[in-house]
Amino acid sequence: MGTPVLRICNKSALFIILSLALFSCRKQDNIFVTEVISVNLSQSELLMVKDDTCMLNATVLPENATYKIVTWHSNNTAVATVDNGLVTAIDVGDAVITATAEGKTTECKITVIEEGKFHFGNISTDAAIINGAGGTTQITMTASKAWKLSSNASWLTLSPDSGVAGSAVITVTTSANYGNTDRVGTVSVFPGGQSQSWSICQRPYIYERKQVADGTISNSVKLTYSGTQWFRIYAILPVPKSSLYQEIYNLDTFQETILECPDSVNSYITTDLLSDRIPQSGGNVLSESFGVKAFEVSVKLDIIDNIPPYDEDSKECRNYIGKEDNGLIDPTDPSVTAVADALWSDSKGGLIEYARKCYEWTAQNISYGNMNTGLHTIEELMRTRTGDCGNFCSVFISLLRAKGIPARHIVMISPQESGYHVRAEFYIPAYGWIPADPTMRNSNPTGDFFGRFTGKYVVMSTGINSTCKAPDGNEFTAQLLQSCYYWYWYYSPGTTFTFSHTFSNFN
Repeated sequence: MGTPVLRICNKSALFIILSLALFSCRKQDNIFVTEVISVNLSQSELLMVKDDTCMLNATVLPENATYKIVTWHSNNTAVATVDNGLVTAIDVGDAVITATAEGKTTECKITVIEEGKFHFGNISTDAAIINGAGGTTQITMTASKAWKLSSNASWLTLSPDSGVAGSAVITVTTSANYGNTDRVGTVSVFPGGQSQSWSICQRPYIYERKQVADGTISNSVKLTYSGTQWFRIYAILPVPKSSLYQEIYNLDTFQETILECPDSVNSYITTDLLSDRIPQSGGNVLSESFGVKAFEVSVKLDIIDNIPPYDEDSKECRNYIGKEDNGLIDPTDPSVTAVADALWSDSKGGLIEYARKCYEWTAQNISYGNMNTGLHTIEELMRTRTGDCGNFCSVFISLLRAKGIPARHIVMISPQESGYHVRAEFYIPAYGWIPADPTMRNSNPTGDFFGRFTGKYVVMSTGINSTCKAPDGNEFTAQLLQSCYYWYWYYSPGTTFTFSHTFSNFN
């Protein structure tokens, strides 16, 4: 047998391969060691029942790591212990389990509850509070044995009402509470034959609605021109949604796709027309039509009582508290905080009382002016004390947010007057959004537009600074998604051209 021969066809390639192979290694006692890059756990969160156990599996990467030994640690052994990945729930509470290999760590959050207890999101109190409007919400129950549920309230149903050991998502359905007081139902849990109870409190429904209009709106962007040679036109129109204040039906966007803003609150349609699709003068660039039933809404403010604290993780707090990036809402402005502190002291910390004082202060201290100039910064508004309806609302909203009350603009059109209007809302936990119109109060000092919406307008969008798609495919911010936005390109300018935004046929 001959001597084996090693043939190297490409020395540089072999050098690169060897270099890559040694890159994640270190030399220790003349032995190359492959280092640990990461440690992963089979679960990042665990909801456990007291006295239960669960196995966490750790994966060390890369697979060929030299030292793959994992050490385990619990930061709260009174709640949960861990032994080589086996977690034991000791008592009710929270703990964090950490797995470590060669200095690389990962964690699993442990929440230990009593047998059969419910979890309403982050709520862990004895009574879950349900909004008076009714509807559905989801809860999570964990049990180590088979379980059954029952309710003593006809207005409250649960699905499923039974299950096997483990975690289950249960849908709670309630009808609206049209009474003037809270109502409380008891849910009984039977895990393994041992009964436990959970109270569900539903607030009263605080809104009274009366239909005041019904009609069809044609909403369009028209182009009038003479002599212009167009290259491209890009336009946007907001699309209204049904809400407490209106019912939208028979929506027709004429084959344009409805796009959702990232906030999942507002919608819009857009068109991108090149030269061969530009309409004749007087034609529609973009249009929509829809039926709308408009409602006058009054809030029964006197039955709002025992307001729970705000949930900082709720969508209302996440989206409608704090300063807007462009300064159009700024609860930190020194002039705003000075007024807010004085009004808060006068209201003695009552949320409704404070909101009303903010409404009255704005109506009395801001002058109506600078119409159709857009939204201005709070710094400018508090200095000039002048603005139109959107700016009135910005001041009112900034005062509310200064005390941690979620508040937002409500952006509308007025078909009967072929105009536009903006009012505001603020949020009361467990009850809902309360309408307020400080601009109307300013123009009509004897009227009361706090907790009342007249129904003369159609809501086109909610909040300000809506993110939409620009013609280059990137995002742009629409301060008020109320009317149209448009971009245009042309080969040569004509003698005249105008864009107009029209709506009609609302009774």
